[in-house]
Amino acid sequence: MALASRIAAGVAVGLGALAGCGTPPHKETQPPRPAKASLSIESAATVEEADNPKVRVQVALDRFTATPVTVALNVAGSATPGSDYAPLEDRVAIPANNSFAALEIDVYRDFVEEGDETIELALGAIVGNAVLDGNATATLTLLDGPAAQVDKTPQQTASPELALLPLAYTLTSDAVVLVTAAQNGRPDGQPVPLVAEWSTDPAFETDVRLIDRVEIGAPDDPIEFIFGGLNVFQVPLSDLAANEIYYVRAYLGEAPPPGGFGNAAPNAFLDGFATNAQGGVVARCVAPERAASGSGDPLQPEQWHLRNTGQPAFSDRGGLAGADLRMAEAMAAGLDGAGVTLAVVDTGLETCHPDLAANTVAGGSHNFAHPRLASFGAAPDEPFHFGLLGDHGTSVAGIAAAVADNGRGGRGVAPGVRLVGFNPMQAGDPESEAPGSAFETALLRSLGGSNAAPDSAGVDVFNMSFGTFAPGMNSQEEFVRLFSNATAELRSGRGALYVKAAGNDFEACAPRHPFNREIGCIAANADPDGNLPWLINVGGFNADDAKSSYASAGAGLWVVGPSGEDGAAAPAMITTDQAGAHGGYSQYVQNRLAGGLDGHPLNPDGDYVSGFGGTSSAAPAVAGAVALLLGVEPALSWRDVKHILASTARRIDADIPAVRAAFAGAPYIAQHAWLTNAAGHAFHNWYGFGAVDLDAAVAMVASHVPDSLGEFVESAWFASAAESPLAIPDADGVGATASLAVSDLPAGANIEAVVLELTADHANPFDLGVTLRSPSGTSSVVNPPFNTALEGTPGLQGWQLLSNAFYGEPPNGAWTLHVADLAPGDEGSLTGWRLRLYYGEHGDQ
Repeated sequence: MALASRIAAGVAVGLGALAGCGTPPHKETQPPRPAKASLSIESAATVEEADNPKVRVQVALDRFTATPVTVALNVAGSATPGSDYAPLEDRVAIPANNSFAALEIDVYRDFVEEGDETIELALGAIVGNAVLDGNATATLTLLDGPAAQVDKTPQQTASPELALLPLAYTLTSDAVVLVTAAQNGRPDGQPVPLVAEWSTDPAFETDVRLIDRVEIGAPDDPIEFIFGGLNVFQVPLSDLAANEIYYVRAYLGEAPPPGGFGNAAPNAFLDGFATNAQGGVVARCVAPERAASGSGDPLQPEQWHLRNTGQPAFSDRGGLAGADLRMAEAMAAGLDGAGVTLAVVDTGLETCHPDLAANTVAGGSHNFAHPRLASFGAAPDEPFHFGLLGDHGTSVAGIAAAVADNGRGGRGVAPGVRLVGFNPMQAGDPESEAPGSAFETALLRSLGGSNAAPDSAGVDVFNMSFGTFAPGMNSQEEFVRLFSNATAELRSGRGALYVKAAGNDFEACAPRHPFNREIGCIAANADPDGNLPWLINVGGFNADDAKSSYASAGAGLWVVGPSGEDGAAAPAMITTDQAGAHGGYSQYVQNRLAGGLDGHPLNPDGDYVSGFGGTSSAAPAVAGAVALLLGVEPALSWRDVKHILASTARRIDADIPAVRAAFAGAPYIAQHAWLTNAAGHAFHNWYGFGAVDLDAAVAMVASHVPDSLGEFVESAWFASAAESPLAIPDADGVGATASLAVSDLPAGANIEAVVLELTADHANPFDLGVTLRSPSGTSSVVNPPFNTALEGTPGLQGWQLLSNAFYGEPPNGAWTLHVADLAPGDEGSLTGWRLRLYYGEHGDQ
């Protein structure tokens, strides 16, 4: 009955009673009829186990009931609860005034061949005003997934039979020098030739001159080539002509096929150099002649990372509109990072580049190769890269700091910064017995450890688009002290900002286990410096607003920046290249923005590239964003900047599922879906806190009080009380669990970073997945299982692993460590662990 009719009837009855119409006859109340209960599977009744599905099942009533209804649920079938799927409750409760309740069947994939299985459901006894309908049963069929065999064959046997490792390409007083190491892995053990040549023809079809030819035998040790057997090839400077372009190549075995620069050839190396009017190798930046510039930036409309409209950026297709740095308001407001000094610590920097020169600080850069190359005219303040086929540092610099509105190329994220460059990779003599020590010293001096030659102590933001591969190792004490002191003392005590590329090794293996396709091959924790709390570790996202396919992942990431894909099938990054059409990355076949007479009209001089990428490009995008924030508010501390980035980052790829499976019947999560921690911060190992949202960050700067996060404190180590080794079950998701108590830290403390130090006696740590859980219940996978970086490395001794997932949470309470061995054949135990926490007191921030 409609509401108006009910009111009218009530009024009529009331008036009748008042009029003395008599008492209505007594009517006996009938009990409501029982509701009919039915059971149904909402999706398909057949699912693939390999998809890790969660299947929704509904118990429904055909009408609402005024009282609760509880229905017994009987579960049978060939699938095993707790092994093939999560156990179900034995009854389903439908609240009063409701007509249904739903339950979820969580199906586990298990990588075990066991045939298709079923889960049979049947409704049973009912408590409440309901009866069973005819549809009281349902069957879910689980289609068996493929079995998984863990491949523990040494990685070397899966590598190319022939491989050439270039170790140095540099200049000495009398020669252009190439230093290589070669691997001959042919099964027949026969020697193969290693050939080095030089030519004026980049295709090496004419004017080819032999440098040397040597025979490379098969070593007894398959990794011997990394440590010994060096081959040094020299092009005598006395043989060079003036004003010429030369190319140098080396190859092992057959000559690489023609087809242009950049064709994949694991057994080949190619680079070049130019000579000046005197016949000497060009070792100094010479400003090129360019036509008068106008206004605007002709390549900016294709720079998707600044504003993504779905443009293809010279690739085959465009991306997703809005998948960018979200900086439209910042650009409209003219925010450009003016007054902030940004250092590119890399292979070099073309300080005279037409799109960088106006931002480079006169005398601010440093050339570590100058002592060796002074006779070639090299300048001490010009970190010029003499090789022709791409200067990594110059392309990195363009993403952060290319000049805006000069009628040339594109623009940087912070086009008004003061730009300097340092090239520590060029320090020392590459032919000496200890070139690494010279590099390490130069790197320390480049990262804030020097106030003269170079003056790195005056830098505000350092870009570190490089990394180290040293799995299971910790950062050297000299670098730990450097970053700790620099964040406390530089910038008048507000701390320098260090923005570091997380790496490009997600796909760097032939998958050893199906998990590798989902959680990656080599985790970002393989770089020791990536486990330090003072850095901003940056992963990469593409023009589709998802992780760049190659970008390394891990709990140590802070944010992600734009890095794209390959630039051919999908957009990469558009940035500065070595000036001139005769060289640079723009000459590579993957680049659609080739320069020169037959090149693209938007790049007639060959000064730009559209195929740059890697987290090497994500880092300078974030470094530029950091510089822009400091330009808005110079009083921000390094911690303020990190806090603002974490608080405003965008959660991209929001529906990415957890990566999980059952091992020996025990469910295990190898990578969590997006988690929101107890402080309200969302985190994912692929993305850290998310993609940088520059406009949101600038807006937060307006309300954030600088230096308001309390004192930055490094706690003492908190150690586990367990004295004896804890056995880790082999090939079992149950794993080993231990806990320790953190206590006596301030009640108002907020975590800023957690470092786990882990010691394990295990024959192959590749098997191990390591998860840390906070007192607030947040879990973080600090080392994923099947991390191929750890292959063949017996034992872990005091490995320090960073997690940022607990940011903002309180530190006191019980912390839990879970270590699982997920592959058969190697056994071990957890022999020790401890935690160090870094914290402040954020109050209402």
